[in-house]
Amino acid sequence: MKNLEQLMATHDSYKGHAEQAQYMYRSYIGGPTYRAGNYLTRYIGEDSTQGDSYGKRLTSTPLDNHVASTVDIYRSFLFREAPTRQLGLLANNPLVHEWMNDTDQEGQDMDSFLKSANDLAMVMGNVWLLVDKGSYKVETQAEEIEMGIRAYAAMYTPQNVLDWYYERNIAGKPILKYVKVKESENSESMVYTLWSEFTVEKYTVSKNEFGEAEQIVDYVEYVNPLGVVPFINHCPVKSPVRGIGFSMLSDVADAQRFIYNMHSEIEQTIRISSHPTLVKTLSADATAGAGGIINMDEATDPNLKPYLLTPGTSTVDSILKTIKQLEEAIQSSTHTSSVQGVKTAQSGVALQTERQLLNAKLSDLSDTLRETEIALWHLWFDWQGVSAPEEFTVKYNDSFDIRDKYSELDLIIRAKAAGYTNPTYIKELDKQLAALMIEDTKVLNNLMEAIEEPVEFVPHIMYDPDTGDQQEAKTEEDHKRLGLEGYVHLGE
Repeated sequence: MKNLEQLMATHDSYKGHAEQAQYMYRSYIGGPTYRAGNYLTRYIGEDSTQGDSYGKRLTSTPLDNHVASTVDIYRSFLFREAPTRQLGLLANNPLVHEWMNDTDQEGQDMDSFLKSANDLAMVMGNVWLLVDKGSYKVETQAEEIEMGIRAYAAMYTPQNVLDWYYERNIAGKPILKYVKVKESENSESMVYTLWSEFTVEKYTVSKNEFGEAEQIVDYVEYVNPLGVVPFINHCPVKSPVRGIGFSMLSDVADAQRFIYNMHSEIEQTIRISSHPTLVKTLSADATAGAGGIINMDEATDPNLKPYLLTPGTSTVDSILKTIKQLEEAIQSSTHTSSVQGVKTAQSGVALQTERQLLNAKLSDLSDTLRETEIALWHLWFDWQGVSAPEEFTVKYNDSFDIRDKYSELDLIIRAKAAGYTNPTYIKELDKQLAALMIEDTKVLNNLMEAIEEPVEFVPHIMYDPDTGDQQEAKTEEDHKRLGLEGYVHLGE
């Protein structure tokens, strides 16, 4: 059993990673959660003004959430085709169906659970996934069946995983030996769980009046029947520190925060332009509102006459141009400008290259998701005491063909209109057109076979528009020869 000081100790890298993860989480969620981060730059002397000027600016400044939109784009491609799973003899097992349909005991199925985990991992750098089964807390299998106890998955964000430790085994493979997580917290207490290879320890810690940990009020220890720490660190972009990942969208969040501040500047500039600042002496009597009247003492020095301070409108234009440049930078760094319908001066080669870069990034994410799900399944098999079927496989889509159908269709139409009549050339164009337009695989295969079938040449009349001469084209060779001589197809 640990004392309070040992229990509250954290990993050397925890604090910095947790703070960054919290910033990224706020950037992703937006709304009141983002405003609570106070990411607007404070003006000099703003805190000393009457009223909550800073709070009013926070409320009136909109957030253009590029982090969330980028996550949505990646997610839409990654799960456009649902993952497929081969479970062999376990396919009809009722516990397997329960696991897949309610993976986290909170109603999320396997696909939904992994979508949520991957979204947060892209944003915050990593998430920890636990596969647990409460059977070690009951004494008999009958109690387990009666209470409906089975293995399930749970997800922890970096803020709630306080400490961890890896150690390489004799084969050189890094093995997770220890994890400490904060399970829950309220105004009066906190609950921590410490996992090791042999034990599971639960601590309840009371809080003092300042919300700080005061003392351990409850402690329970269980035997870990699995013999391993059943956590998986889902990390799309790994860092040199094992157990921590780099956010894929940290640069996007920084640019988003800058744009957020620029929106505040626009609002303030427009407000001041609509209501210019009046500069006057204390003795001058001025009324508020448009077309107000100012009464001045006749003895007032002419140099002290009231005047208005109004900023120029060019400031707003400069800010808008800056915001546009930042938005283009975000789309470039995330390789999403081609899929957001952004009008740019990019060449076809540049757009194709960008699509290939996005395809490569999505493919890497897909591979990481597949590895994570396989690890989840193997932990579930261990908890349930069953062996993985020989046929067991998990497959995610690893190719994301991001095509501009309208551009390709236009190119094929232009190619067919070029007048080149070689039959093989025409067939290949027809195949490309069919592949572009037909999504049903069975229909497409039948159509491809029909295109490959030889077509009997139909004799027809060729006409020379200059001389009026007519000749019959009985073969393909006749058609080609007459076409080269300037004849055109008149009819059969």
